[in-house]
Amino acid sequence: MQPGYQLACAMWAMAALSLALVALRLYTRIRIVKFVGAEDYMYALTGVFFLSFTVFIQVSVHYGLGQNFWVLSLDDTADAIFWTYVANSFAITGNAMAKLSMGLFLLRVVQVRWHKIALWAAVIITVTTSIILTIMLWNQTTPIKASWDVLRTPGKWNFQIQPLSVGLGVWSSVCDFFFAIFPWLFIRSLPMSQREKIMLAGGMSLGVIAGACGITRTVVLSCLNVYNYTLNFVPYFAWAGAEIAVAMVCIGIPTLRPLYLKTRGLTSTYHSNQGRNTNTSELPRFVMYDRKASNLPHQERDSVFSHTRTDSNVSKPPPTCTRARSDSVDEIISEYENQHAGVIWVKNEVRIQEDNADWPLRN
Repeated sequence: MQPGYQLACAMWAMAALSLALVALRLYTRIRIVKFVGAEDYMYALTGVFFLSFTVFIQVSVHYGLGQNFWVLSLDDTADAIFWTYVANSFAITGNAMAKLSMGLFLLRVVQVRWHKIALWAAVIITVTTSIILTIMLWNQTTPIKASWDVLRTPGKWNFQIQPLSVGLGVWSSVCDFFFAIFPWLFIRSLPMSQREKIMLAGGMSLGVIAGACGITRTVVLSCLNVYNYTLNFVPYFAWAGAEIAVAMVCIGIPTLRPLYLKTRGLTSTYHSNQGRNTNTSELPRFVMYDRKASNLPHQERDSVFSHTRTDSNVSKPPPTCTRARSDSVDEIISEYENQHAGVIWVKNEVRIQEDNADWPLRN
């Protein structure tokens, strides 16, 4: 099988995996976590861009990508190179979107100011350089058509895009490692067991694999001979697609934790009317509210609202009164960060209504 067909098959396989992860992530966030953030939309958009990249790679293969440049017809060489430009545009922006998705996710869970500044700096630089490189890709020559129809269209080369692409590849790999290492900076300070820290941070650090793909892509690009473009650039496009696909896998897997726990029957989502698992033997901490306390002075009202009980002999409330967390990664981090900041996280909140006044919750 010629290299072009191998490239197309590999891209379609990775596109199918990426789109499956997009569907699973959106299902998890919409149906289980019941919260969809900007990073989720960006993740889905990355999947769309990767699919577009795959489609245009297939079109380019149809015209001769993967074959010797000097045996193709003039029309086929021009069309093959043109469609690789289109595909590469989606690859560059899709790679930036994958990092933007991870950056937005981290920005929503971190609390320290310098953490946010560092994340915003990485995101802004990545997005800006990707946009600039995409624009430069289409303006290498004057006229523009001379860059892909090199044998028939005379023109002037304004600059060489290959060194700039190598520079962006280096920065892209640095960002992958930065986003992979960054969770350890704040997770290590959270009040949780060492095992939980390793599992949580490890799941968010899978981006090192994407960084490795980025390094390989950059090395391959720096050694390519552009004079046989349609044949020599096949490895570059393979590693460019692999970097995006691996990044989507690394970003998507940690967010599927609630779905995994649900399939194992280990978690309860926000079902206010369907109740929780009635086999639970202990009642988690709860907070009692007394409607009559609303008419008391401020100090007395605070003393009433702060009354809590965790006794094991307290009977459980009706199922409709409980609401459990969804065990998503961002929720877990927020829970422990709130505890670390001196804020009590109420895992299950129980409100006592007037018609349940006889329920034995008071001392």
